[in-house]
Amino acid sequence: MRLTRGVMGVIALAFGVGLACEAPAAITVIDDDGDRVSLERPAERIVALAPHAVEMLYAVGAGDALVGAIDGSDYPAAAGQLPRVGNYRGVPLEAVLARKPDLVVVWASGTPHALVERLRELEIPLYASEPRALSDVADNLRDLGRLAGQARRGDYRAAVYLARLAGLGQTFDQPPRVFYQLGTNPLTTLAGGHIVSQVIRGCGGVALFAEQPVLVPQIGREALIAARPTVILSASRDDDWQAAWQRWALLPAVASGQLYTLEPDWISRPGPRLLDAMAQVCSALRRAVQRGGPG
Repeated sequence: MRLTRGVMGVIALAFGVGLACEAPAAITVIDDDGDRVSLERPAERIVALAPHAVEMLYAVGAGDALVGAIDGSDYPAAAGQLPRVGNYRGVPLEAVLARKPDLVVVWASGTPHALVERLRELEIPLYASEPRALSDVADNLRDLGRLAGQARRGDYRAAVYLARLAGLGQTFDQPPRVFYQLGTNPLTTLAGGHIVSQVIRGCGGVALFAEQPVLVPQIGREALIAARPTVILSASRDDDWQAAWQRWALLPAVASGQLYTLEPDWISRPGPRLLDAMAQVCSALRRAVQRGGPG
């Protein structure tokens, strides 16, 4: 169970006291796997094995503590200069150990299990990050701020995030039926347990195939036709992805031209910029409804 904290009180504290580093002290947080993470003092050498974790660490003022990151960690600009310890195809244990970390932030569903187990055997503190709900991003910001000795900064960034999140939500009398295209061949989407589906719901849409038992389900032609999406979203970097849908003209979304491209890094990384993606999604759904309703 994750603890909740008063948003406005945190903002007032951050402005009244400042965003300075705290003195070293024992720290304990609960990560997204439900494991207790304890440090005797704030981490000074952090390796982050997911781009979204790198973004969050910079957001809470812990960029100077980062000594290693996975390929693809390119935001903010300073992250591009961090030593690389691996990529999505693999992260060598030796590369992580060479950075002498006192904390490794792993991606719960993306970091190889064998690597996580070896790091645990070596008693290197791990924080597993896997935001599945929109509010989990705020929890991560708080936790990472504490672990890096930047608790006030982490609380402040979490409060700002939650305040913006509260202002983005919207509802419709007839919610648009939204298909999020993840992959093309085969055609895949994201089920209800993924944070992207939460973004769609928060913007007033119905996330199609949310009930699927796997996080990344494959979708067949018949199932998609039966689902009758009225909006299709994708973060594809292929400029022609919308043109490829024209052979599906019987779908309401295609017939009415309700296909929208999202910024890939914003929607795929569950960090502070996820709210920029949510603003895009909410805007797309408003336009779709204004242009002719959900169908």
